[in-house]
Amino acid sequence: MEGILGQHQRLLRAAGHDAVLVAGRGDAVRVPELDSRHPEVEALYQALGAGTSEPDAFAALRDRILAGLRPVLADRELVIAHNVSTMPFNLPLAAALREVGKPVLHWVHDIAWVNDRYRRFQRAGEPYDLLHRAQPGASYVAISELRRRQLRDILGLDPEVVPNGLDLDQFLGVHPATRELWHRAGLDAADPLVLVPLRVTRRKRLELAITAAGQLRDRHPGLRVAVSGPLGPHAGDNLDYWAELFELRARLGLDVVVRFLHELTPEGGPHPVSDVVMAELYRLADVVLVPSESEGFGLPALEAAAARVPLVCSDLDVMREVGGPGMHTFRTEGGTDAVADALEAALAVPLAVDRRRVAGTYSWDRVLPRIEAVVEKAIA
Repeated sequence: MEGILGQHQRLLRAAGHDAVLVAGRGDAVRVPELDSRHPEVEALYQALGAGTSEPDAFAALRDRILAGLRPVLADRELVIAHNVSTMPFNLPLAAALREVGKPVLHWVHDIAWVNDRYRRFQRAGEPYDLLHRAQPGASYVAISELRRRQLRDILGLDPEVVPNGLDLDQFLGVHPATRELWHRAGLDAADPLVLVPLRVTRRKRLELAITAAGQLRDRHPGLRVAVSGPLGPHAGDNLDYWAELFELRARLGLDVVVRFLHELTPEGGPHPVSDVVMAELYRLADVVLVPSESEGFGLPALEAAAARVPLVCSDLDVMREVGGPGMHTFRTEGGTDAVADALEAALAVPLAVDRRRVAGTYSWDRVLPRIEAVVEKAIA
């Protein structure tokens, strides 16, 4: 949960909000008694669990926390309290929040009142009632539909749901340089992303990637196709072939949909896709496409398998030799329809569908607007 708090602060600050993290320890504005491991807080937790706490000791600690919070919160419009009101680790803090004189938004991750592990805190009367009664005037957010239903049953309210998120770049090991290239290529909104990890040479039959994209774009409005390789260095007609591909893409109105990454190279500069960037592009792709008429080895089959991304390729002997059973192949003499059908089959694989679901729902850039919406509502 601490990681989630840090992400919320980073996201809100990046979006222009003056978000300050207040805690008992760590990299934050510190009020020592907010720490659940503070000796007095921990001692009171144990006494409450045993039913032996003294009301005066509780009130004294609550008042000290309140005195520590007031100067910190003096210029704040809203207090967001994560897991404070529904868990027993620092009930004096939960009590203090009723008196801070600021709107409070309780962000609920866990609920002790429905957890047998905390049965010893499921008692009647103060301060235990803090765990199962809504605080007057406060707002609540649940991190899942499950928690929303539980809060509805316990507190008698129906809170907004804002899920936790995932930093996909961090999780997948994607460096800023790759993300910057991704952005320059216009791939930010790709859904799905088809990666074509090939050089621009005739035998790679990149025209099939372009025409298949033309067939699929109505069914997949967010489709993007990224051809990662440079112009082939040997064949004399590679420039002519590239001109043909350029014209085909323009004629089909796919300039935004199909991107050749060598177009991002400054004149005379190196190709922008290094080995490291290539590996990261595999991890970002939803499907890999290799429409070649022939291959000597078929390295993309190994790379796609290593990155756990579906592979669509021509039905070549060498691809079957080095590839696994999960490949989606089309006849080498097949045309655009065959390629488009194979791509659709690959995108329908549960793993590919689930990957796109996570990226489209739980990446932090998708969660941030929901965070901002509940914050604005709580302040209003």
